[in-house]
Amino acid sequence: MIALTQTWVLARIRLTLRNPRALVFTFAFPLILIVLFSALNGNAEVDAYGEKIRFAQFYTPAIAIFSLVTACYTSLILGIANARDQGLLKRVRATPLPMGIYLGSWVTGAMLTGIGAIVLLFCVSVPAFGVEITASKLPAAALTLVLGSACLASLGVAVASLVKDADQAMPVAQLTFLPVSFISGIWFPLDGAPDWLVNVSHFFPLSHIVTAFGSCFTPGRSFHAGDLVPIVIWTVVGLFVAVRRFRFEP
Repeated sequence: MIALTQTWVLARIRLTLRNPRALVFTFAFPLILIVLFSALNGNAEVDAYGEKIRFAQFYTPAIAIFSLVTACYTSLILGIANARDQGLLKRVRATPLPMGIYLGSWVTGAMLTGIGAIVLLFCVSVPAFGVEITASKLPAAALTLVLGSACLASLGVAVASLVKDADQAMPVAQLTFLPVSFISGIWFPLDGAPDWLVNVSHFFPLSHIVTAFGSCFTPGRSFHAGDLVPIVIWTVVGLFVAVRRFRFEP
């Protein structure tokens, strides 16, 4: 069973890396944003997470979460919706392959792809733009990525189970992600934002993922461990909806 799971996870990762759309939006586009904006504003200081830090120090972990969302949320919605419309899920269900392994490998592959894209971003940002990494905070950063990717993946499967067909998948994925991303601290810090806007952003899991991960790379700030609780709650909600509403046929 373990060997079968590993085989399917590796196969799913290879399929993802062969997908031009996944390569562009998960790897290339965030990397371009990091290089472009950090080159222009890398030494400028911004107010983020209650501290004044260099722009590159804020922007790299923020855009890293953008990569995570693309890999673990958007890609799962589009992929599962297309597989259902093409009858792939129905055919897999008729084979001896356990559906849990098939879908689990899909989710695990998406999580590993997103984490790999984040590692790539830091491999560029650290030497090129002087982004600082504190070794003592790396376990907290890794925990945030694991929980955050699991949360986004569970929500991605839940949303995929709710859309009617593949034509709806892209609009729904973008409509549920882009507006929330603008109030979650990905594109600009929330320090100084109106209280009502911050309160709205705190309802969604994305702002908690951004804050928890960003605090791991903010000098002078401790890890925002309290943000992990809403992430876990949203993960449970996503799993509940996915289990109750998942469909194998259009």
